[in-house]
Amino acid sequence: MGIPEALRIVTMGDPRGVGPDVILMAAASLGSSFAPLVVGSERLLVQRAAQLNLPMYEGPLVEPDDSPADPLSHPGHAAISYLDYATAAIAGTDEPAFLLTAPIHKGAMHKAGFKYPGHTEYLAARSGIKRVFMMFANEELRVLLTTVHEPLTRVPKLLTVPRVVQTLLAAAQSCMVDFHIAQPRVALAGFNPHASEGGMFGHEENDILQPALDRAERDAVKAGWKVTFFGPVPPDTVFWEARNGSYDMVVALYHDQGLIAIKTLDFHGSVNVTLGLPYVRCSPDHGTAMGLAGSGLANPCSFISAWNLGNILLNNRIRRHA
Repeated sequence: MGIPEALRIVTMGDPRGVGPDVILMAAASLGSSFAPLVVGSERLLVQRAAQLNLPMYEGPLVEPDDSPADPLSHPGHAAISYLDYATAAIAGTDEPAFLLTAPIHKGAMHKAGFKYPGHTEYLAARSGIKRVFMMFANEELRVLLTTVHEPLTRVPKLLTVPRVVQTLLAAAQSCMVDFHIAQPRVALAGFNPHASEGGMFGHEENDILQPALDRAERDAVKAGWKVTFFGPVPPDTVFWEARNGSYDMVVALYHDQGLIAIKTLDFHGSVNVTLGLPYVRCSPDHGTAMGLAGSGLANPCSFISAWNLGNILLNNRIRRHA
């Protein structure tokens, strides 16, 4: 059975930012291998191509009917319309799909009536999914977050056994489905220094993390998965060990615990992946960078990495279910 056709969509993001730039740069760099349906402003893309001295994107391009005529004056409304169109197109097809989102400006979107903290929560709501997971990946490391944009003071209360179990199982499933790792090795980072050294420096490891590991292992055995969980591993060594081949993915407990490691290793090549959606979704690991828009100084590496990784995940999922 051959691999079916798949729907690949790129949203332009905030029109004032570097979204249009990195789309054009990716097209110039990747050639015919980059031909998604781009959802955004054609006029703005033409203008930005002229500014950057790059060819205009020649692939499919759609500007939603409800998008503002002047997207630069109404950036929040524009970004919302691009997302609404893209998610409706994905919901309306039976084809496998991949969505690559360029950066948005949350403040502009909230002023335009956007009710979600960001892309991830919006995409989950549009898909009717209660919980999705934020993973970051580059050539050296994969990290899945247990909690995301939460103040550190709230994290201990959010670290429940069920939440950690769900994240561990999502990490194992992603290794198998998205990365074709038959026998994944998943490490759980500790919360306290030295993973508390048996309770000397905190109780979370004994009270929450170890019980979660035990339950995740039992659930994986019941599912017939050949996964090995490790931990709690001291957080000051777990990423070094993963980078050197000991683990296929690390489950971090809060945002900066995982993101500091990822961004330090490869700031421009890291990719944000949303797990749990009925389609593949990736985004570059940077913001709108409005000060660089149209200057030619934007770095397209993360966007190109997101495109390349998203296609790998999409094809792996298709082959697994072919």
